[in-house]
Amino acid sequence: MTSRLRVGVDAVSARAVALDEQDRIVAVHRGHPGGDSPSLLLGALIAEGIDAAAVDRVVAILPDHPVSDVVAGARVGVLRIGAPAATALPPLAGWPAQLSGALAGPVTMVRGGHEYDGRESAPLDLAAVAAFARGCAGNAEAVAVAAVHGLENPDHELRAAAVIADELGPDVPVIRGAETEALGLLEREHTAVLDAALARSARARIGELGAAVRAHNPDADLYVLRGDGTVLPALDALRHATASLGSSGAALVHGAARLAGTRTAAVVEVTARRAVVGTTHAGLLPDSGLRREIAGVRTGLRTPRLTSVERSGPSRLRAVLARARYGFDDLPVVIVGDRAATLPDPPDVRVIRPPEADLAAAVGAAVAEAAGTVDRIFWQGTGGRGDSVARARRLARDAAILAGADPRSLRESPVKEALMTYVPVPAARLRVTAIGPVLEPVTP
Repeated sequence: MTSRLRVGVDAVSARAVALDEQDRIVAVHRGHPGGDSPSLLLGALIAEGIDAAAVDRVVAILPDHPVSDVVAGARVGVLRIGAPAATALPPLAGWPAQLSGALAGPVTMVRGGHEYDGRESAPLDLAAVAAFARGCAGNAEAVAVAAVHGLENPDHELRAAAVIADELGPDVPVIRGAETEALGLLEREHTAVLDAALARSARARIGELGAAVRAHNPDADLYVLRGDGTVLPALDALRHATASLGSSGAALVHGAARLAGTRTAAVVEVTARRAVVGTTHAGLLPDSGLRREIAGVRTGLRTPRLTSVERSGPSRLRAVLARARYGFDDLPVVIVGDRAATLPDPPDVRVIRPPEADLAAAVGAAVAEAAGTVDRIFWQGTGGRGDSVARARRLARDAAILAGADPRSLRESPVKEALMTYVPVPAARLRVTAIGPVLEPVTP
């Protein structure tokens, strides 16, 4: 029986690998960084002699969108649902003038939205939504919709998006803020606007790769790697171009650990000018707690804890590595990168220098798992804390399964809890991640 294959395509370093069911590398292609598209890399890998019909899935690391792509993005209509409660700071306030001037189509705030516990705070003004949609016709190539407390209750966002889609048709993407899982209204709104602006570019990049995958094997699934090193189904990636930012660094950490034969390690990537330190614990990258900025705009995208250090400061690198391993004395250190040989082994630490380390990011893509994270405020009603925690865990598991995870193999991070002592009702911010291997297709 032919072993099923998983393919990782690293379009940043121009590497592609195919792994069998035991995670062994069975085919490799090394291309030219900056010159080979993901579809060319995939085609070259297939040409190495692997059976395309045995490929179950392709996971791609796409290069980050340059700022010029953002500035040259689609003109976006922006609808905020939140009047009269959330109008003090209008949409796009604080954005760089050049960026907002280039992207902003019609911008409107309408009556509607919900309270912290999901109750409706004001009826949705559908007439105003319809007028906004008519104003976008011919003046916007994409639309972003964000509602106050849209995570707790997305009903108004969904109804408004349906009205806009009916008016503008299927060729105009309508991105909702609640799709981003960012906690704050402004962060959700900003992320939705940038995703809408980049939707056309994402469609072109992923569409080309999707056509290549279908040409080689119509039954293979296509995923794009997220910035945290987990997978995003291609259809979702079309709507969330910002989600893949930074995926190369995350994939390298995961892949380097796998090449070293472990899933828990501190990883150091050494290049001529710098060293980047990251850790993975059972396949999860610790969160930095910082939100990613794109072209000077704060988004709701979480960023993994990757620390970059100039090579001119070896004492600084030792300090960063010690901090990464703090509390985990047995954590091995995996050293990769084109200048890995120039870095001496840290003392009193188990060091692994895996072979074929230039393939680390591509391997990290091929073995990437699917995850769902919930990070929001839960208002604790009659069920108290127990019900809130159970709901957070359920939402995280549902999100992971929606991203492609096998529900039979999910594992969860501990639930992090921060009590909200400044609000008049019992509430807590809960955060939990569910993660697991991608569901394998049923073989006949």
